[in-house]
Amino acid sequence: MYSWKAIRNVCLALLLIPIGHFAWLVAQDTLQTMQSSPTAWEGEMRAYTRADQRAALPNQPVLVVGGRRVKLWQGLPELLAPQPVLMRGLGGAIVEDVAYYYDRLIGFYRPATLVLLPGSSEFHLRDHKDATALAAAIADLETKDARLRENGRFVVFVPVKSPFYPEDYATIDEVRRRLQTWAGERLRVTVLDPNPLLQDLAGKPSGRYFRPDGMHLNGQGYARLELLLQDTLAEVGGKGQSVSRK
Repeated sequence: MYSWKAIRNVCLALLLIPIGHFAWLVAQDTLQTMQSSPTAWEGEMRAYTRADQRAALPNQPVLVVGGRRVKLWQGLPELLAPQPVLMRGLGGAIVEDVAYYYDRLIGFYRPATLVLLPGSSEFHLRDHKDATALAAAIADLETKDARLRENGRFVVFVPVKSPFYPEDYATIDEVRRRLQTWAGERLRVTVLDPNPLLQDLAGKPSGRYFRPDGMHLNGQGYARLELLLQDTLAEVGGKGQSVSRK
């Protein structure tokens, strides 16, 4: 017979295993985010490539790209069905990382609509952009995209303000102004600002739309983004069909 103390210790160890594994994953993700080279996301990019080789990929999908916020966005393909949707997030990637992998991350799929959702890594850990630098990086990505998809739509979300990073609010407001001015000269570009839909009565980001960490959106928060995107896609129109790409 095993003693109660031994049984308790074994049970405690079993309970700690998933916690330890989660902590390890978070640590690994943080280390990747802090690497300056875009090749930090090569493993994730290869995983998408392997999955694509086994899948029937849609023709002219809505393609959503970015970093952690894209990876955490659940349910959008079901919401927009039968319009095909592909979610392609790369860890804590920034806009320059998306541009680096353009051929494999975007060009390969030939999307009807490309949606860019920048994350907090633009301002923290991976990069420390000001408004001018982020707006310029987004414009550079759109220029690269226009060479392949001259008639395709380019939709960019203004970065989300979060309770965890109040110091970013002024920068994000300036990014919005710069993007809106720039988009006025680019007929294929649509700028979506989700922040008014995520605010409380005081005009600050409401905790009800964020996970307990105060950084990442929860289901209610993503639903707000979906409202904006749905309206934009309804204006653009167009459906895709599934084809196989090997």
